Amino acid sequence: MNTLNKTRFWNLEKDYYVDSENVGSDFYNNYESFIKGSKIDSNLKNFKYNNPFSFIPSYNSSVSITFLNKVSSYGDNYISIEPRSLNRIIFEANLSFDNRNDDESSNIVEYINSKKGADYFPLQMIDRNGLSNENAYKSLFSIKPYFVQEFSCNKITSSSTYKGDNNIQLIFLNDLITQTTVRNIIYVNSMPEDKKQIVNEYWHKEKLDIRPSYPLSREEDFKVSNVNLGSSKTYIEKDGVNPKLATINLNFNGIDDDTLLKLLAFFLSKQGYESFEFELEKPEKKVINVTASKIQHTFLYMNSHNVSISISEVPVRRKFFFKP
Repeated sequence: MNTLNKTRFWNLEKDYYVDSENVGSDFYNNYESFIKGSKIDSNLKNFKYNNPFSFIPSYNSSVSITFLNKVSSYGDNYISIEPRSLNRIIFEANLSFDNRNDDESSNIVEYINSKKGADYFPLQMIDRNGLSNENAYKSLFSIKPYFVQEFSCNKITSSSTYKGDNNIQLIFLNDLITQTTVRNIIYVNSMPEDKKQIVNEYWHKEKLDIRPSYPLSREEDFKVSNVNLGSSKTYIEKDGVNPKLATINLNFNGIDDDTLLKLLAFFLSKQGYESFEFELEKPEKKVINVTASKIQHTFLYMNSHNVSISISEVPVRRKFFFKP
């Protein structure tokens, strides 16, 4: 029978961060100081992970960020949105490792097998060792531009095209991000100043000023009430003071790194809760308040990305009292 190890709850001692390998005045000497200092230090100290996952995924890998909310519906199309829990941001990386030889494929599978589906591990493709202080922040990337490094993986999908040519699909999950740490997904103090300015600017915008790619589609269903009396024809009448709310699919295709960072900062700051203004073009031109509950990002190739987001109109504007 499996037993629950209660000592691991909220335990800052991580088996992938060995204190004995992180000793000295220029190192973070334990995991607690590393996880705090790496977010706020302008000059990143040295650190060393124990056996990180360092295999580089193929292009067309993707990341999705979902905000878990409890949505309650009321009359007249009014809704209430409440955060479901403190750890309500789900970060999922769908990583492809295409056309890998037998040795690399075996090493990837062996690493994931060693974690047994439940143990967390860091994803680090650039080691801190050898980087200058100016470029030290790059060692914190799991996949650029994300500073998320703790993952679990409970499924391996693989196929062989022919002998010595293998494809592996892994889904890395991080469910440790909270409402108060969501900004750390894309922001650390040691990153370049121009990137910090992008995040800070778009974190506080109330209206999206980046237009999506065409084609742009939207659905607007009228809210009606159906009354059926006996064998008579069904009677239809309008229902409520907010009879029509739009749902729009936004696609930002082939965008560069800076535009990606702007979009991520904007939508992450809203957390699927805060509404923002979006201007609809013809055939019905108007400004509406909308929310977005999920971000989908696909890596096309270097400095080229696709981002897709579904936004939904809300009848009442919502804002955070305090935005982390």
